[in-house]
Amino acid sequence: MTDDDQTPSIAPHAESLITVDVWTDVVCPWCYIGESRLHDAIAAEGLEDEVHVRAHSFELDPAAPTDTMRDNVAHLITAKGMPEEKVREMEGQIQAMAQELDRAYVTDRPMASTRGVHRVMQAIGEAQGIDAATDFFLDLQRGYFTATSNPFDVEAVVARAVDAGLPETAARAAHAGETHDAQVEADVREAAQMGARGVPFFLFNDKYTAPGALPLDAFRQALRQIADEARAERAQS
Repeated sequence: MTDDDQTPSIAPHAESLITVDVWTDVVCPWCYIGESRLHDAIAAEGLEDEVHVRAHSFELDPAAPTDTMRDNVAHLITAKGMPEEKVREMEGQIQAMAQELDRAYVTDRPMASTRGVHRVMQAIGEAQGIDAATDFFLDLQRGYFTATSNPFDVEAVVARAVDAGLPETAARAAHAGETHDAQVEADVREAAQMGARGVPFFLFNDKYTAPGALPLDAFRQALRQIADEARAERAQS
């Protein structure tokens, strides 16, 4: 975790000790692991009512096809030049990590561009607030890795957006690229300005940055330190 004085200002949640901004992608396995570890660390530290998590857009693979869908193994073989055996070995390792966290994780998943999902998330955030957008996005992400939802099923994404309070016409327009593309780009630029080269990327209380899916103990230590610091600042104010 590093102290980053150059990060853009993000107002902390008024009632929370800690605000955690996380740049993430719906198909990012390390984001799924990182979010799970963060969730468990918050619970282990007894901070369930003191941490405000906010999701931000970041495309793991901006060059992923928008008009076709293939499986994740084939995608990595083509996009990264990895041999199939290596890809499956990596997926098995991540599955084992998820199992240690008591999380389901399927190793064979569909893959395509996630840009439309990000635009819908941005539209929900504009219409209903960042909490609704975060819930929508993380729910899709968890569903993707547990094979309970498909973020590339347009009708399913639109239905979830409507459930989050976004009008259907607005959801379809965003998914199709008619709106909110600039907001996705702004999120990506913001992360890049803070030094992010991949995701997950975490920003704690607009002050401390942490790249990658930290180990559970590291998340706990960070949360404990930041909570103590925030309590001390409140006591002085």
